[in-house]
Amino acid sequence: MRATMEGLAALAQQHGLAIVPGGNLPFNRVDTATWVPTVRGGVMRTYFAGLGPEGEGAPHIMKLSTSTQTTLDHLSEDDLASKLRVQVAASPVVAALLVNSPLYAGHLDGVLSHRCRDWLRMDPRRGGSPRPALRTPLTAKVLTDWALDMPMIYRRGPSGYCLAGPRTFADHLRDGFDDGTAAHWDDWLSHLDQIYTTVRVRRTLEARAPDGPPYPHIPAVPALWTGLTYHASSRAAAWEVLRHYTPEESNAAQQALPTSGLATRLGGDSIRDLARHLLGLARAGLQARIHTGLEQPEVLAFLDPLDEILDTNETFAEQTARRWQTTHRNDPARYVMAHRIPPAI
Repeated sequence: MRATMEGLAALAQQHGLAIVPGGNLPFNRVDTATWVPTVRGGVMRTYFAGLGPEGEGAPHIMKLSTSTQTTLDHLSEDDLASKLRVQVAASPVVAALLVNSPLYAGHLDGVLSHRCRDWLRMDPRRGGSPRPALRTPLTAKVLTDWALDMPMIYRRGPSGYCLAGPRTFADHLRDGFDDGTAAHWDDWLSHLDQIYTTVRVRRTLEARAPDGPPYPHIPAVPALWTGLTYHASSRAAAWEVLRHYTPEESNAAQQALPTSGLATRLGGDSIRDLARHLLGLARAGLQARIHTGLEQPEVLAFLDPLDEILDTNETFAEQTARRWQTTHRNDPARYVMAHRIPPAI
């Protein structure tokens, strides 16, 4: 990742540009950022505009948001269920721990994650937690039926990308599309791409909940998810910690965390305390994988910045906000110099 990103940063520098990770574009407004001129993007904008208030966050997400997503494998139906439920249950905790988009249009307004807040206003049917994940039994059929019952946004038809219509994918599978063509496997795969839950279920599990951290700390995100997901004992222990929270409590935490960060509560419990527990389990999972030769010893250090957040009670967002007002003196150029990916030499 570092070799690729620093090589790209070197190319960008040749054009007077910088690549700046984080949770959002901090200095643009949604009305000043330009759209990438793609047909599919225009179709999506039409769809979200038609949702009214429930789609108001879509331009912010499509134009301004960034994150660090982690893709993990599942090996069987039972393995899928075991991993998915832990990732979904842990997502509000991980998102609260990693809030990192406090600036919008160069200003601080008390929001720690503009990205997480905007996701709450981007078609709630296809965002948030995948509804079946925190219920039992969790099977591939339950997940498939849930996805079948969701409307499809767009498809690639004979003449290019177009709106699929307001019906569910199950309707399209049964009756075909309005142009008379039948639904095919590629349509189904495209439909799964159009479901933007905190964990996206496809051939892999794509953990999407947290903001992107500062560049030096990006490895913390895959290290955390790997330690929790790929070590059976840590995964089972994490589920025992999280299994008691209801989908409603998880949704309430997702609503609160953009402004509350580590002060968010899941049910009646402190997310800060839950994050400490999950981080310990992730570290134990990585240590076990190191012992069996599946990881290199240095991966344990990738989690250190998260321990620091919990020890200081200051998230990346709060660090960014403090430095914006002090070290960077509210100057975008200083911010970019501090946060940019260093170009390869």
